[in-house]
Amino acid sequence: MNQFGLIIQETTAGSNQQFVSSHLDINSPEIKETITDERTLASQLANLSDVYSVQVTKNYKVYSLIVTNLTDFLGRSGYYAIRLYGPKGVNLTNFESILANIKVKFNNYTISNTLNNQNYDAILSSILIVENDRKDIVALKSPMNFFYYFDDLNSTLSTVFNTKGVHLVHKIYAFNKNKAVNESIALSSGLKSFSQINASQKEINIVNNYGVLNELKINDQLVDFNPNLTEFNVLCQNNDVLVYNSKDDKTYKTITNNFISIEKKFIPKSQPQNTYNKSTTNKKKNNENAMYLIVGFMVLLIGSGMFYFLDKDTPSDVPVTVTDGTGTGTGTGTGTETGTQNPPKDKVKGFEFKKNPYKKTSDFEYTTSYNNKLSKCKFVFTGPKWSYFKENKNSAMDFYKKTLINFDLTPEEQESFIGELEKMSGHPILEEAETKNAAKSVNENKAATTPKNNDTQKENTKVKQIKSKVKPAEKKPAEKKVTEKPDENKI
Repeated sequence: MNQFGLIIQETTAGSNQQFVSSHLDINSPEIKETITDERTLASQLANLSDVYSVQVTKNYKVYSLIVTNLTDFLGRSGYYAIRLYGPKGVNLTNFESILANIKVKFNNYTISNTLNNQNYDAILSSILIVENDRKDIVALKSPMNFFYYFDDLNSTLSTVFNTKGVHLVHKIYAFNKNKAVNESIALSSGLKSFSQINASQKEINIVNNYGVLNELKINDQLVDFNPNLTEFNVLCQNNDVLVYNSKDDKTYKTITNNFISIEKKFIPKSQPQNTYNKSTTNKKKNNENAMYLIVGFMVLLIGSGMFYFLDKDTPSDVPVTVTDGTGTGTGTGTGTETGTQNPPKDKVKGFEFKKNPYKKTSDFEYTTSYNNKLSKCKFVFTGPKWSYFKENKNSAMDFYKKTLINFDLTPEEQESFIGELEKMSGHPILEEAETKNAAKSVNENKAATTPKNNDTQKENTKVKQIKSKVKPAEKKPAEKKVTEKPDENKI
């Protein structure tokens, strides 16, 4: 698509557009801003001479030729304007000749009454860009229109229209100095001299690589800029004050130099390091707390394990059925036991002991359910010997290995009983013959199991009485010998 467009505006039969390039939207606010009624300024001040104008908008730079030696159908002064639209960043040095060629062709269409067949593509496509300054310039435009006078040779007109000062004004009109009204009349009509614009101005290069520029103000007025541009120039007067802020820092900062790069908000290197250290510290604290919990849990677990191993020999309160290897057994266990099951850890050769804390010592009392006699007894190690209690008896009797003869056990069963009880308790069981108390214990055991003879008891009682009488009688003769000794002479 051609980067140049054309609009021809005429007032011979009212103000209307005689030609509009297809890619230009005549109804857009930007285009409407360039199509103004030139009769109030150009036509009245030009004295029927040609007037040139230049105007910079957001996207275009518009070069215009305004022909004022024209009247409408009522004989009133009129004009037609040929407006050439080019890219904003392109400066044309030969715009006068381009506009002159379009003027000739338009007049031919008018004379031949073939305005409906207008075609200027050949002229537009042949435009050569001799000077191409594509630097984007942003400026706060003055709402006023300015003027400039040129001579008949137009020697400096292209230079004036391509100065950067045109970005600071709404529109510049260039009048023929030899044909137009004098400068005083132009000033009285509301125009400003363009020379004062070029007298003092400054240009600031702004780099916006990160796209964080948020607002730009000149003298507290917002300036329109393209946020997608990574670089552009701001044009203003020397005494103008420029400020800006960014998306990550809304504080306004003053621009004092001719170059500035809008950076992201500065974050000291130490800050993320401190943030990281803080996070790491929190993690360390969390890890330490977790370690404390884990260590506490392990201590509890180890303590429970030690208690289990130290107390693993303590049987449950519910007796377990004891089998003799034939596959059958009797008891009050939690379930039916069979010969194929593994015997309990405490059971050896048919014996199983149950140990319970002994209330009088720190040791245990042991019971077994092997047979009726044994099941009714409790065996206790009272140190350095063993004792046992019969059923419902509170008095203890000494217990030795040979005591088992009173329980109708075979030698093998006695040996198994003794070995298992010693293994389980960790205390040896004494032989009856190994101590003086062994005979006494046997007699007591026999006395406990054999009915006593009343006559024997009486005889023992008499013996004791005789012994008690004899001992005092043996002392009396000795006393007599001592007292009778002086009477020997009588004999």
